Amino acid sequence: MERKYADFKNWLKDKKIAVIGLGISNQPLLRLLAEQKLNISAFDKMPADSDIAVNLKNEFQNLGYEIKWYLGDDYLDYLIGFDLIFRTPIMMPYNKYLLAEKARGAIITSEMEVFLQYCPGKTFAVTGSDGKSTTTSLIYRMLKQQTDDVYVGGNIGRPLLADLEQMTGYSKVVLELSSFQLIDLQVSPNVAVLTNVTPNHLDVHQNYDEYIEAKKQLYRHQSNQDKIILNGNFPEFAVDWSKLKGELIWFNQRYECCTHQVYQRQNGQLGYCARGSDEFVALLNESDLHLMGDFNLENCLSAMAAVQDDVSLDNIRIAVQNFKGLEHRLEFIREIDQVKFYNSSIDSSPERSKHTLSAFIKQGIPTVLIMGGKDKNSDYRGLGKIVAAATDKLILCGANADLIEKQVRQEAHQIGKSVSSMQIIHCDDYEDALERACRIAMPGESIILSPAGTSFDRFKNFEERGNYFKNLVNGLFGG
Repeated sequence: MERKYADFKNWLKDKKIAVIGLGISNQPLLRLLAEQKLNISAFDKMPADSDIAVNLKNEFQNLGYEIKWYLGDDYLDYLIGFDLIFRTPIMMPYNKYLLAEKARGAIITSEMEVFLQYCPGKTFAVTGSDGKSTTTSLIYRMLKQQTDDVYVGGNIGRPLLADLEQMTGYSKVVLELSSFQLIDLQVSPNVAVLTNVTPNHLDVHQNYDEYIEAKKQLYRHQSNQDKIILNGNFPEFAVDWSKLKGELIWFNQRYECCTHQVYQRQNGQLGYCARGSDEFVALLNESDLHLMGDFNLENCLSAMAAVQDDVSLDNIRIAVQNFKGLEHRLEFIREIDQVKFYNSSIDSSPERSKHTLSAFIKQGIPTVLIMGGKDKNSDYRGLGKIVAAATDKLILCGANADLIEKQVRQEAHQIGKSVSSMQIIHCDDYEDALERACRIAMPGESIILSPAGTSFDRFKNFEERGNYFKNLVNGLFGG
């Protein structure tokens, strides 16, 4: 039976509600709850006298909303006696304060879980270690080419809970979801897309197994009317194929002896082989997608598989041809004196940087690399030989600079390269790094920011880091 959001709102009226975390996703949630004059308490570690906290409290007070605020280092000491708790994504569900409240009878949920429970439209959700945002955006563009009744949210776009009442059974909703949002999710989307999985966020997750299990929550609660898109190159997901309730579609390749439909590349084309058949049906040319890198072709395959029941081939083709990529992802900035500048600030892990650098290697583009960020207990194996293959000029600027250099020194010989033939330069900041890069770059080379670490050593997020770098590049030579 379809659950009504109006019934949920009515259920909230006599509940004592806690909202933990006052970041991007939970501020709209807090506002939505406050508008209903509910019994709400807001929790966050930020200092009560910080500019963000003061402005937030003033904003809600000026709107006439009554909220109890618990801020500062000891904020969770006051999490006692609640009926309903909205967890911030970055807080793990086994946090001792959450477990204590759950034992007392509290319901632990999240903005995303409530949205999926009550969304009347068809939901598409994407997760994976890499390619989430690009795949989500491709699915959204394809659906948008077919109909205007499309929404995009989660980690991309904006929180969508406030839009529930205007959605209908004809609406299409596309979500990008992280492992933090998924780890305790008790509801799955109608179409689940898993792009890939490599070790990531191990500074937050207890181990790689927990990270993988969190990703699998995307499809664990599907019905036999739903659909799942899996990357056949990743056995971590593929081994579950026989247990899946939804219709299974592969991309890249079928896993072992499965006969399900598979989307793949052949002879410069993107298409599929039907269930139980090896006959390839071409749909698009690889050149229709104006993005660098084989990984982006894989993203396109998974997006095509996700929308095959909802979008015509003509509209898929138009959407792909018009898609120019996302900011901070192999983003071309400008060219000066035959040197091109690229911003790939999204490369917050070694795996992401490997994908980016492989795209330049494949096209034979010589590079000057600017790398370095905050480590998140990542696995750097394999990064060194790809860096050595991509460049003779490596500029390191960031907390994990020594980890990157160590891997290059250990692995350069694997491609027959001597580290002594490379320039490895350490810099204190991006101003110095960009100046040194410009000094050693030759015409025909490209200067690339690909950090292989998070932004949190210097910036709030990868967007701020990328914008800072782009501003520096655009300021060169009075540009």
